[in-house]
Amino acid sequence: MNFRMIIGILIVASILYGANLFVAWTHQCLLNDGMTTMSYLIPLFIICYSLLIWLSSLLPGDIIYCIIYTLFATYIGYLFYIFLTAVIIRIIDACIDIPSYVGIPLLYGIPGVICIYGIINALITKIIRINLKFPGYQGKTTILHLTDIHLGAIHQKCSIERIVNEIKEINPDIVVITGDMADGTLKVKVDWLRPFDELTMPILYITGNHEEMNPKKDMINAVELTKINYIGMHGRYKFKNINFIGEDFGHDLKECLSDVVQEEGVPNVLLYHVPNMRPEEIGQYNIFLELAGHTHGGQLFPLHIFAYLANACFSGLYSDKENKHHVFVSEGVNNNTPPMRVGCSRVFGLITIEGE
Repeated sequence: MNFRMIIGILIVASILYGANLFVAWTHQCLLNDGMTTMSYLIPLFIICYSLLIWLSSLLPGDIIYCIIYTLFATYIGYLFYIFLTAVIIRIIDACIDIPSYVGIPLLYGIPGVICIYGIINALITKIIRINLKFPGYQGKTTILHLTDIHLGAIHQKCSIERIVNEIKEINPDIVVITGDMADGTLKVKVDWLRPFDELTMPILYITGNHEEMNPKKDMINAVELTKINYIGMHGRYKFKNINFIGEDFGHDLKECLSDVVQEEGVPNVLLYHVPNMRPEEIGQYNIFLELAGHTHGGQLFPLHIFAYLANACFSGLYSDKENKHHVFVSEGVNNNTPPMRVGCSRVFGLITIEGE
């Protein structure tokens, strides 16, 4: 365990303790009671639980670790909304007195309803269909864009089996996966990826930021034992006269794209995890379409505002004024930590490119 990891754990533990402490304080205020010793000790249980996750990861087998981690991840989502509810209740309570028989059910009930909705919503697939025209392109090609599958402690082989079944129903010409296939919570096993071998169409893959924690080398090795084509190291893959360009997370994208040329009637499609360039910028590098993910559409409202501000493009299709260059940002397939989605969807992007 390095120094950076220790600092990270301390910061997360402090945030968790502070959030739980604020909820406990709000609870006591609604009861018109002062903070007791137990009020300060109760939030420590969540810190102890996080240590239990680490200890369980050292045990042989993954089942115990996966169960403990999934419960913890679900609680994190619940804590996020119970903290926001507590803030709102404290603001209202400062203006008008909220009786405990109203405040206590609201404090715990509203976040519970939101989280149940979020868990159910995270299981519902939304297919976004987009048609793009490229001058001189001969033919019609359908690309299924997947991103942020987040295989790890929560999502494993069953998730891939479901994805593959959905792909078979859609039957695209090609499938592209733009990073974060791994979550970083548990090393991805080749067996989890085997269902992809059932597909007949090509599958392209580049890494995202979470593969750095898998670690990345092991993730690539696992992928290369399947029929998935890894093209993340400045890779090129030509299919039906479309030039797919793959770049892994962390590369200097502008430098990597400096040698991209525009062939007549051949659209260049960039696969890159983070949407940090707008359509006008990628157009300068002869890119017709960039496919990206990373933002999760904010995943948990109102975190949308931070995801929106942190990325050049946030969610959906972005085009330049001439409608010649495009960036499509998918909200992703699975989730990062809390297994829920509020204010966004589980997205399969289906992009059709045809001649103009």
